[in-house]
Amino acid sequence: MKKLITMLLITAATLGTATSYAAHQPSLTAPCSAQKTVNLDFTLINKTGYTIEHIYVAPSSQRNWGDNIMTGDVLRNGESGEISFDSQETAKLWDLYVTWLGYDSDEDRYWIGFNLSEIEEITLYYNAETGKTWAKTR
Repeated sequence: MKKLITMLLITAATLGTATSYAAHQPSLTAPCSAQKTVNLDFTLINKTGYTIEHIYVAPSSQRNWGDNIMTGDVLRNGESGEISFDSQETAKLWDLYVTWLGYDSDEDRYWIGFNLSEIEEITLYYNAETGKTWAKTR
């Protein structure tokens, strides 16, 4: 089952990140003609064998994660979610942080430095034999 996760981010000039989860198609806004729009949207695929409870996405230059973009929903193993950004966002490198349903914070995982302008998909994996979690991009 595919989910729609809409992430609206305030531009880097503001303090912090505002994010939201929506179960509907976001409204389209026309980009300002003087500003080049970069597509940062991507699909997050969960192939870890576990349920993701929280997802945080923040510019690599930012020192806090902001808000959970799931707000009340989860991303079960085998599911994917579409993560969309405000068209005014300009940061290129982004970090991803996830928490697992039913697990302590020492099990949380994060990845840094995704160039989302060049990525369409991020798939998360977990190998129970080695205890390693990793991400592949496409």
